Amino acid sequence: MRCRKDLTMQVSPNIVDQHVHSRYSPDSTEELEAIVRHAQSLGKPFVVTTDHFDYDCKFFKKDVLIDMPEYERETALLRSKYDIDIRQGIEVGYRQDYFNEINAYLRQYSFDLVLLSVHNNGVLDFAEDAYHEQPLERVFADYFTHVFHAVNEMDNYDVVAHLDYFVRYAKRTIGVEHYEQAHSILYDIMKVIISKDKALELNTAGLFRQGWIHPHSYLLKMYIDMGGKLFSLGSDAHRLSHYEKGFSEAIELLKSFNIREIVQFKNRVPQLVAI
Repeated sequence: MRCRKDLTMQVSPNIVDQHVHSRYSPDSTEELEAIVRHAQSLGKPFVVTTDHFDYDCKFFKKDVLIDMPEYERETALLRSKYDIDIRQGIEVGYRQDYFNEINAYLRQYSFDLVLLSVHNNGVLDFAEDAYHEQPLERVFADYFTHVFHAVNEMDNYDVVAHLDYFVRYAKRTIGVEHYEQAHSILYDIMKVIISKDKALELNTAGLFRQGWIHPHSYLLKMYIDMGGKLFSLGSDAHRLSHYEKGFSEAIELLKSFNIREIVQFKNRVPQLVAI
């Protein structure tokens, strides 16, 4: 689905961006207070940030761990300062070899929302040129095998973020035929997501990279045809100007599949919101 001119249209105040990064992520400099003020100015009932948490991050060549004591201290301060519900989220970058460490970390803190992602395979980040120099069939098989392990082995998550994340960085044109070739493992992924009642994220950052919302409409249709009903909206914003960017497109896409509700989370409990 291609970008359209109505991307800046303001969406309902009740619909809140559920994939947002602040300075607590190494790839963002946006102050948490600025995000809170912006959400309040839009009349949002709450605001949530989902900063990166990746052991052995191959992109930054280090563990990417949120400074939770500072984050919770600042969140408490902002709650006393602003009349808006400030919720705590996290984006977990899954690695099978860090299963125990990830779960131990998540048990230490209280989150309203946990996003599940895969960003690397233990050798290369999925954004690296070296990864995309491999044959496309191998890339698809490797990436989605890691996604399957993530959704199947993890239980402590709420939303599967940018399901086909790696295509953002592809150097080749990717089309429906490539997804069709990976149908078997994609079916297995969707079956697990649905059986666990996890939400599928519509991540609008893809609109401004490869020209479609994550996941590709092939995957979205598969999820819906298999009985999937839970959808979350996220811009993957790393700067304030990207907050909710592309949401009108995402809502239009959902409505084209006759979807009329999304889910938003508080204390890890899904709440249905009409679109």
